[in-house]
Order: sequence, then structure tokens, then C-alpha cells
Amino acid sequence: MQFSLKPSYLAWLMLVGQNVFAQDGELSPELLENIQGESVEKSSTTEEIIVVGSRRAYYTQITENAEKITSMPGSMGDPIAAVSALPGVIMPTSGGEPAVRGSSPADNKYYIDGMPAGYIFHQFNTSIFDAQTIQDFQLYSAGFGAEYTGATGAVFDVRLRDPKKQELAVTLDASLLRAGVFVEGQVTGSSAFYLSARKGLIQYFIPEEDEADEDGFRIISPPEDSDYLAKYVWDINSNHQITLMAVGASDYAEAEFTQASDMAALNPDFAGEAKIDEGFDSQAISWLYNPNHSTEMKWILARYQDKMTTEWGEDYYEKIDFVEQYIKGQIKFALGQTHNITVGAEHKKTQFKYDLNSVHFVCTEFDSECQTTRRDNIQIQHQLNSEDSSFYISDYWQLNPNVSLETGVQATYNSYLDEEFVHPRMAFTWHILPNLTLLSSAGRYNRFADIGTVLPEIGNPNMQQPVSNHYTFGFKGDLAENWNWQIDSYYKTFDRLPTALAEEDDPEQEFYVAQTSGDAKGVDLLLNRDRANNWYGWASLSYSRSQRSNNLTGQTADYRLDTPLVFNLVANYQFSPTWDIGFRFVAKSGEAYNKPVGIEENPLFPDRYIGVYDEPYGDRLPVYARLDIRLQHDFTLMNNQAKFFVDVINALNRRNTIGRDLDYKRVNQTGELFIEEEQDLGIFPSVGMSITF
Repeated sequence: MQFSLKPSYLAWLMLVGQNVFAQDGELSPELLENIQGESVEKSSTTEEIIVVGSRRAYYTQITENAEKITSMPGSMGDPIAAVSALPGVIMPTSGGEPAVRGSSPADNKYYIDGMPAGYIFHQFNTSIFDAQTIQDFQLYSAGFGAEYTGATGAVFDVRLRDPKKQELAVTLDASLLRAGVFVEGQVTGSSAFYLSARKGLIQYFIPEEDEADEDGFRIISPPEDSDYLAKYVWDINSNHQITLMAVGASDYAEAEFTQASDMAALNPDFAGEAKIDEGFDSQAISWLYNPNHSTEMKWILARYQDKMTTEWGEDYYEKIDFVEQYIKGQIKFALGQTHNITVGAEHKKTQFKYDLNSVHFVCTEFDSECQTTRRDNIQIQHQLNSEDSSFYISDYWQLNPNVSLETGVQATYNSYLDEEFVHPRMAFTWHILPNLTLLSSAGRYNRFADIGTVLPEIGNPNMQQPVSNHYTFGFKGDLAENWNWQIDSYYKTFDRLPTALAEEDDPEQEFYVAQTSGDAKGVDLLLNRDRANNWYGWASLSYSRSQRSNNLTGQTADYRLDTPLVFNLVANYQFSPTWDIGFRFVAKSGEAYNKPVGIEENPLFPDRYIGVYDEPYGDRLPVYARLDIRLQHDFTLMNNQAKFFVDVINALNRRNTIGRDLDYKRVNQTGELFIEEEQDLGIFPSVGMSITF
């Protein structure tokens, strides 16, 4: 079961009171490797190298690839937030998790060291990871392999590094947004650990308010977040390794919305204090067994719990307690020097408790607006139990020095919706010329339905799971020394997505049916320059179109996050042994939005108005553009390694338009149409420092 009920804080400010359950291709490893650069230098000289020490020592080091992404301008040192600069990735302007190659954020799946994760982004889009804990990560944006389940869009595979067997070291870091401590060291001769604990600081820069502003909004408790990560690794011997891991995060904010706010202008009963309080904790133990160089076996046992409370208005609330217990096993073995097989299975039990006193909005992310879908208030308590099982087998065969083929099949079953699937997967690579390689992949995928559409009394327990087909085709090659390129095309289909039923068309109160379909297609072009002569960088241009169709009405519209053109330019230059400077420039088509073309009386509340909108997502906001700059200085302070960095977000101080909608305050006062624009923040400078003792 996929659990994705975390709205961004900004979205929560706008949407709290609407049912929180209403939900609003392969970026190949080779492509990500091209962006991040190569760390192996070619040489015609063969030398004998004798390595003494643990063969797993490599996994204690942050890869050069991950380090380059972490230091990308605009990422604020966040290794996962930097994916916004990768081809095909769209970060919603209003906040929230990324959409990848035409898919919805709900279609994504996140893994941490092979273990499914609930969420990896805080409310303000910073990830829950300290940069020092990341060993590497991959983004599979289409056509991913048989080992990944529960995703129809993209897979974010985060790999944490192993602790170093070293003397105890403590790193302190702080910026205007966050402060943290990182502790790492050896426990015994064969074991080590690290612990990261961080806390957001933005609440100290946003004052609490005694009175609401002219927009009817008052901050009671500014947004705050925290996270922790602990990992302990015991190398029992050269063949056995035990790993213990714990991860957790929390987000909290509290505010007041008066009758002057847009929220209350639409729904007067939503006026009052509002709060969102969410946190998760996850624990895992894994056993890795390497009996020889051709065989590897790994088992993972994990438990994940997420609790979220949302309160607003006239004693409305939604309380959710989600618990997942998980076991996963995998074995890899070689059939020869060029042929290997991977077999894996996983099983998880899910318990989902919810306690609601809420307004029932029957609405999905494909609807132009949700106000007219408001139904009666509901007060219910339920517990949903579900089990998911999956099995996969993957075959990788190097047919000859130039051609490789990976085939696989995945079988899954979900007990709650009583559905089973068998999906084929395939990837093909052909080195046509020394500097030209063909890449292609295909596969079929499914994920659990949006949770709010399948719960009893507010959804349809007989819903079907969404399914998707992925196809990719592309080429990559070298231009000159340190320069390479890649072009990828993709096509995705989406079927059995949720469709909200109008009350007059829903006599049996099903609320939702799986009658929305769609597709996404596009091309990503990348030009990359590996790190050499003190600089590296890349430029990417993406073209895409993503649409959704209501199969009941035949209406087709652009997907709400459809962004036809996206251009990224990233560069970093080390102008001295201790100074680096870099920039990232992004320009993209304006996001699709629903254009208000008129107003009408609110049928539920006298003397109030709601909008009349044009075709769903038929208009676009202005072009979005932003320049970010990062300056970093490495130095020693009292014989301790230290870093000082300056980040300038939106260095051109461009006030990008991120939304357009009715100005409800003026509309209700005059009974006439008024539209207001929402703009993002202007220039935002930040400074920070870290020191290791």
C-alpha cells in the first residue's frame, strides 16, 4: 500500500478543510551517471594493485557523483532536493513532492537502503537526510526494473553510506534554515556507527502574531521540522554483515484563519485555528551474506509508523495512524562471467487507522475545483488492514561485448483490493560504435490506489489499482575528452486512475470509480561536462506533454503539472584549492492552471461566491525563471576542518507568478469578478558553516 497523505505546508494553508484524502520515464542510471560525472580515469597502462582492508570500505565513502549533486547551487546542500535540476523532474510551484516525466507525485516510490520509505521531504521540500549520510542515489524516471514495486511514475533509490571505522568525530553545522549535529566513530574493531540529528530554524525568523493580517491569516506557531538518522554496521567476518538503522522526521505548524481569509470566504465554517502535526519513525535490521564473489544474499526486516493530525475550523479534524511491517529477501548469483540472476520477494502488513470529523469533498487532482463537490459532514472511525506480497526474478545477460539484455517479471498481490498482477520488464543496451550507445526499456507497473478513494464511507473499497506502461528509447555518446551527451525519449500510459463522481450521478454513493486515463510523452536532451581542470557542469532541455481523460465524459485536458519546456544550466568552478563557486539557472513553461472566467452564488452559503472556470488546466502561468548561486570555502579552524558557504536563491530577484485565482475578499464585498496573483519569494540569501572536531 502506498501512503502519500503529506501535503506541503503552503498547500495546507490553502487546502486545509478540503478532505486531505482528496489527491490534488526512466532517467536511466547511465543518464544520471552522465550528469554526475565519471570518477574513473582511463589509462593504457596495466598495474597490479594490492588492496588491504575491508572489501566494503567503498560503501563508507560518499561518491563523487553524490557530492557533486549535493553541492549544486539552489539545493542548500540538500542531496535529494538537487534532483530538481535533473531532466524530466518538475517541482510544483506551490510546493510538494516532485512530478517526474508526466507522472503524478502520488505515482512515485521512495527507497532508503532498499527499504520502502513513507516520505523523504519535509513540508518546505528539504529532504530528511544529512548530506554526510548519502553514499549515492538513483532516480529511475521510467522503465525501471522488476525489483521495484508500488510505483507507476518514478523510483527514488537513496543509498546511505556505511559508517567509517575511525576515531569518534563530531560535526556541527548551521545555516539560516537548519542546524544539526553529526557523530561518527568506531565501536569495536569490526563495527561502527553514525548519528545525525537536525532541526529547522525557520520558526525563529518568522514571528508569532497577536492579530491576523489584512488577508485574515495569523501565525500561531511558525512551521518547524526535525529529523534524525542512525546507522550501525557490524562486519561479523568477510562473509556476514549486520546493519541496524533508525530514521525519523517531524513537521508542525499552527495558524489562524479569520472570516477575512480566502479559506473562510469559500467555507465560513473553516474559520478558526488550524494545525498540522506529522511525524514518522522507522526501524530496520538487515543481514548481508557474501559466501563468494558470485553470490550475494540480503534480508531486511523493518517497521514504519506515521502519525498525522490535522485540525481546523469548527472542531474539524483528521487523525491518521499508519503502521507497516515489512520483510524483504533477495539473492543474486552468477551463471557465468556474463550472465547473472536476481530473485527476490517481499511481504508487508499494513494497518491504517483513521478518525475523521470532516467535511466530505469528493474530488481528485484532475478536477478543476473542489468547492462544488462538497457533500455532508462526516464523523467516522475505521481501521483498515491490508497485506501485500510480491515476487520477482531478473535476468541480466551480456550477450557479447557490445550488447546486454535485462529481462524480468514481477508478480504482486494486494489483499484489501483483492488484485493480483504479473508485469514484464525489459532493458536493452547496444554499443553500436565506440562513442555511440543505444538504450531502450519497457515495462508494466501498478500501485495501490490513492488511499482516500478506497476507504469505507468516504471512498470506494472496490476501486481498482492504477496501472501504467512505460517505453523508453535513446542514445548516448562522447563528444570529446570530458564531454558527453545523451538523448532520451519516453512514452507512458496511465489507466484506472480515480474519477470523482458528481452527487447527482452517484445514487449508490461509490464516490469514486477508476475511469481516468492518460499519457505522457517527451524527449530529454543532456550535454554534460565531467569534472576536470577545476570545473564541471551540464545543460539539459526537456520537452514533454502530459494529459488526462475522463472516460465517463470524454473530456481530455492537460495534466495539472504538465510543463512542456524545461531548461537547466548548472556549472561549478574551483578557482583556488579552497574556494568553489557555482550557479544553476532554470527556465520553464508556466504551470497549467484553472482560469476563473466568472462567479456565481455559493449554493451552500448565502452572500458568498464561488468561481466559474474555463476548461480544466486550459491556461498557463507566465514563464518561470530562477538563478541560484553558491559560494563555498574550505578552511581549518583551530586545526579542525571547516566549511563556510553562501547560498543566494533567486539571485535575480525575479518575482515568479506561482498562482492565479479569485480574490475572494473583494468578490464577496462587491459581487464582481476580481483575480489576484500569487508570487513566490524574491531574492533569498543564506549563510552557513560546519566544523568537524
